[in-house]
Amino acid sequence: MSYLFSFSKRSRWIAAAAVVAFSAIFLPNAGAQAVGSVQQDRQATLQASQARTPVPPVTYRSVFADLPQGVESTTLDWKAANANVGQFKRGYADLLKWEQEQAAKARTVPANTAPGAKTPTTTGEKP
Repeated sequence: MSYLFSFSKRSRWIAAAAVVAFSAIFLPNAGAQAVGSVQQDRQATLQASQARTPVPPVTYRSVFADLPQGVESTTLDWKAANANVGQFKRGYADLLKWEQEQAAKARTVPANTAPGAKTPTTTGEKP
């Protein structure tokens, strides 16, 4: 099979020239017609190639016009949010310490803290 691809450079050029000559002789209108039944409008093509052809103005439409305006239903005061974050002077280390303190406070609160729930007292009264 390797003998099929053993053309010299000159043979390749001769084969390519033969293909071009064959297409020019036997297929003269191959490039003039478009694929299928579509016909090229030569007048519009000629007009488009001229510099004096008027061009319709382009209207500006932002690509962000159709995007949702927001997913949050509430707004926050940014000054208050900055003040809350500013309480952690050392950054993430202070935040971790604060979270641990909050977890410790949550463990010390009695489990039954629902409104109306009675908790035992230390004064000797029965619940």
